[in-house]
Amino acid sequence: MTALSIIIDIVLILISIVLIVVVLMQQGQRQGLGAIGGGAETFFGKNKAQSMDGKLQYITRIAVVVFVVLAIVATIVTSHNLNNPKTPAAAAVEEAAEEVTTEAAEAAEGAVEEAADAAADTAAEAADAVADTTAEAADAAADTAAEAADAVADTAAEAADAAADTAAEAAETVEGAVEDAAAATTEG
Repeated sequence: MTALSIIIDIVLILISIVLIVVVLMQQGQRQGLGAIGGGAETFFGKNKAQSMDGKLQYITRIAVVVFVVLAIVATIVTSHNLNNPKTPAAAAVEEAAEEVTTEAAEAAEGAVEEAADAAADTAAEAADAVADTTAEAADAAADTAAEAADAVADTAAEAADAAADTAAEAAETVEGAVEDAAAATTEG
């Protein structure tokens, strides 16, 4: 609501009050049975009432014209304000809202960039850790395979030695049995 609209509304209220008072001050038209009851006025009294009534009627006509003109002007001003609702305060509020929105968007964009950089750094660190762990696991597997191969070779060598010893003992036992059989044959 603009200052002009407020002023017009105040003047309309004042004119309305003047109209009410002026209309209430006017004497009513007495026709018909009023003359029978002694309500007839003298020539001077009638002229005096007409002059006072005449002034009140004149003031009423002027007040009505001013009231109608102000009512039309108030309607035009109000419709103009409805079509163009941007007052200086509304424009300032709209501008402040745009600034806040812009700042919030920039802050959000910065936060997103920082989060993306942090995520990229974390992913790179995780990839390095996985590569290091994979290399360590491969080294450990190679060491374990080498140890297992050494253990198998040692076990195979020990088994071969044990088999050779067992074969030598068996050969000695067979040889001893053959000698005992030959000696028993020669003796008997």
